[in-house]
Amino acid sequence: MKIRAKNGGQTVDITLPATDMDMQYCMKCIGIEDIVPVCCISEVWDEPSYFGFLKGQTVNMDELNFFARRLDGMTEYEKRVVGVYSSETGMREMKQLINLTYSLQGLSLITDLTDGNRVGLRLYLDRHLAISEEEKSRMDFNAYAQKIFSEGKCKFLPHGILVDQGFHMEEVYNGKTFPEYIDRPDETVAVLSLGNEAGDKEYLYLPTDISAMDKVKKRLNIAAFAEGIVNGIENIRLPESILPSPEDMCMFLQGDVRKLTLFNEMCQTVSRFDEAKMDRLAMAAGFVGTSEFTDITYIAKNLDEFEIHPQIHTDKEYGEFLVKEAGIFEIDELLLPYIDYAGVARDKRQAAMTDSGFISEGFVGTQRAIHEYQEYQGEFADPLEKNGIPCETFCLYNSLIGMMYQNGEEQETLYRSELADYEEQIQKAILKERHVEEEPRGLMHYFDGNRQVAAKVISAFPKVQNIRGELFGVLECSICQPLTQNEIYELKNYWDGQMSDGWGEGFEQRPIYTQEGELYVSFWTQERHWGVMTEEELDRIWNHGMTQTL
Repeated sequence: MKIRAKNGGQTVDITLPATDMDMQYCMKCIGIEDIVPVCCISEVWDEPSYFGFLKGQTVNMDELNFFARRLDGMTEYEKRVVGVYSSETGMREMKQLINLTYSLQGLSLITDLTDGNRVGLRLYLDRHLAISEEEKSRMDFNAYAQKIFSEGKCKFLPHGILVDQGFHMEEVYNGKTFPEYIDRPDETVAVLSLGNEAGDKEYLYLPTDISAMDKVKKRLNIAAFAEGIVNGIENIRLPESILPSPEDMCMFLQGDVRKLTLFNEMCQTVSRFDEAKMDRLAMAAGFVGTSEFTDITYIAKNLDEFEIHPQIHTDKEYGEFLVKEAGIFEIDELLLPYIDYAGVARDKRQAAMTDSGFISEGFVGTQRAIHEYQEYQGEFADPLEKNGIPCETFCLYNSLIGMMYQNGEEQETLYRSELADYEEQIQKAILKERHVEEEPRGLMHYFDGNRQVAAKVISAFPKVQNIRGELFGVLECSICQPLTQNEIYELKNYWDGQMSDGWGEGFEQRPIYTQEGELYVSFWTQERHWGVMTEEELDRIWNHGMTQTL
């Protein structure tokens, strides 16, 4: 389903279902900042067009998105039943539409009467949901269809015959908190059930993000994760050796969003792993001897550094594998009985591995010492709540350059003093460029360098600032500890890369519309007037006289 959402004079097209982050971003594009957004639907593109009645309605976008998720998991037949029934009965309220998707038992839509047995089977399955092969073989479905039609609970409609066989609307959604529904089973690693003191219950599908967390807290009417009650956790895809028992996990996570953040980072790292890779991860973690989520995250990110062979438990078996299956060298088959396979294995382990050994599941070897896989402390984890740590502002400054175009032709180059006249337009363009997934860390979401820098720099957002009549680019950082000179140097290099090949490369290609034409602003250039400075370095330059050689 594709819709056009409208707020005042602003519109945005959205393909549903969308992730919570994508929904939040789309709402921000039309000026809606509410955690639970409500807006008008100005257009609906749907085939077939059962849900065109949404056009002109003002709806809770989270409810509409959940409804779309439910539809996305249905068969085409089930979608038609929902569409025809809601259209025929005038059902418009989102709560009712969501509950309808859970209440289809006993409701049928017949569009082809040419085969009585097929019609009867369809009616039977809609009423009873399933049928055994034995019952199917002896059932007279044609007679069953005749019986149902003779009872008269049928409506002849343009879309087909709507048949009621004891249909009853269930209230699964109470209009406040959503029921559990996994719409991405291939990516969902675990499901956490979170409640409040009133007994309401919501679900976090891990890996999750701060947008989904904010929405869950809003629906539960709690201000922080610590106020919620962890009722349970369902393991969907993790090996049992990695995840403690559900009871232990509930106690472990209760009231501690930091622990949940680290668990969520692990889930994010392994969300695309298939079963075989999950098993390899479990073996690697077992060999390292860890159950810490931060360690498992780091191991998962570096799993290619591990050589893992299930069902190999001795050097002799490992040596036979190397010679006969891995083919580490060519050898005459007549010589195979005389090879010291254990010696081959020992030589390989000594020459190519720092640590190696046998565990109950098989052989594991690593390229680095085991302790190096136990040093990560979650410095790169994206917070699930805004950090309450006291911070101070630290800024990096750089020169800007702009190009003004009219009718596709370059008119002039603008430098800092000329760009100062466009400060407001440029700042709005920067805010529009901000991706929701970057919340709350900004460009630190993409940082993968020094862990100390990642731990100290809580967030980093681009902006512009007018300094003495000249417009500078700024990377505004929130830091929880002072940065060393080496750490500042690394942060400068990261900002340099973002300006040239990352965030800045995309920003400079998007026009900023002004009365004078289309303005393109670059945070990075190879000209001599480009540079990255701390506030102290910028002050020194000002004190010595600002020049265009910056």
